[in-house]
Amino acid sequence: MAFLRDNLKLLGFGFTVAIFSSFGQTYFIGVYREPISTAYELSNSDFGLYYMIVTIGSAIGLNRFGHLIDSVPLARYAAGLVLLLAVACLSMGLAGPVFLLFAAMMFVRLMGQGMMTHAAMTTMSRYFDRNRGRAVAIAGLGMPVGQAIFPALAVFLMTRVSWQSSWLVFAGVCLLVALPLVTYLLRHHERRHADWVASSAANGPSDGAVGGKVWRRRDVVRDYRFYLALPAVIVTPFWITAVFFFAEDIASSKGWTMQAFTGLYWLYALGAAVTPLLGGALVDHFGGRRLLPWYPPIMAIGLLVGLVSTGGIGIGIFLALMGLVLGAAGPVNNAMWAEIYGTRYLGEIKALATSLLVLSTALAPYLLGLLLDAGVAFDTLLIAGMVHSLVGSLLVMPVARRR
Repeated sequence: MAFLRDNLKLLGFGFTVAIFSSFGQTYFIGVYREPISTAYELSNSDFGLYYMIVTIGSAIGLNRFGHLIDSVPLARYAAGLVLLLAVACLSMGLAGPVFLLFAAMMFVRLMGQGMMTHAAMTTMSRYFDRNRGRAVAIAGLGMPVGQAIFPALAVFLMTRVSWQSSWLVFAGVCLLVALPLVTYLLRHHERRHADWVASSAANGPSDGAVGGKVWRRRDVVRDYRFYLALPAVIVTPFWITAVFFFAEDIASSKGWTMQAFTGLYWLYALGAAVTPLLGGALVDHFGGRRLLPWYPPIMAIGLLVGLVSTGGIGIGIFLALMGLVLGAAGPVNNAMWAEIYGTRYLGEIKALATSLLVLSTALAPYLLGLLLDAGVAFDTLLIAGMVHSLVGSLLVMPVARRR
């Protein structure tokens, strides 16, 4: 409680930004797939191809602009992100031709899934050292909260207004709720930043990174640890994206309506809310590197449950396990990058890593959409996800060893 009380505003900032990143997340955009596909006469693979291009564009943008958090004052940076997210939502609501729609979607993906999530997790990883795991976990709770609220709200709004009009509502939410909150929570943050600068100077330029060196993005791309970690790190975004992007296909294969399936999203949100604090405490005790091999097998178990289940209880357990994996992955992954590469240039390093995670969420809808259109059963894809999870866990074992 003392940790929460002493750091309430900065933790609240991370939590708030994570909530409002929802507008660019696949679990939110996924509820618009059917009305968009119907309006523009798109097949699964058509929409998946457009979505892949959109998400690759947002990943490139994140890799290009993510470093700004290392140099722009955080309060100004965060306010700018929220304003741009509002503009992105407005663009979704006003877009007409299909190319303008997907340009707007690229914008909302960049600002929501990309820059907002990057800002929340980089801030927590940078300004918390001893309690980094708990800080990342608390901020990460914003994502399941956003997932519990916004997809259901979007579905409700679409029963009252057009799908595009609902995006105008969310643009207003950004301006009237998110912007004042972020501005308030970062008042006087410059004092915290000055303390971090002084602490970093005292710890030396490498800031505890492996090899006692200052790591930049150009160094990271030549480091073997980065490539061994990636398969495990992308397990969560790739397969959770697949689950929510093709939620309607899963619901149909299990004999469920889309409304009934999304009605169980709260179990996913509950699972994602339960594990971050436990995961954060474990990270603070053991370190993110040592824990990295252990959550992909949970993903494999969750996908197995999804494979064999048809009833409501089984599907609920499947969604809850997906949430558990997401909740564990957040503190582990974010702490791991800081432990290996330090915090001095964490913004540009995490921008690289996050852009690759975003890229994985681009590939999932397109590749799996092609397979579904070719007649491959979704259950077969779940088996592929289980194999990916277990192989990723094995590959990352050398990274878990401290050197």
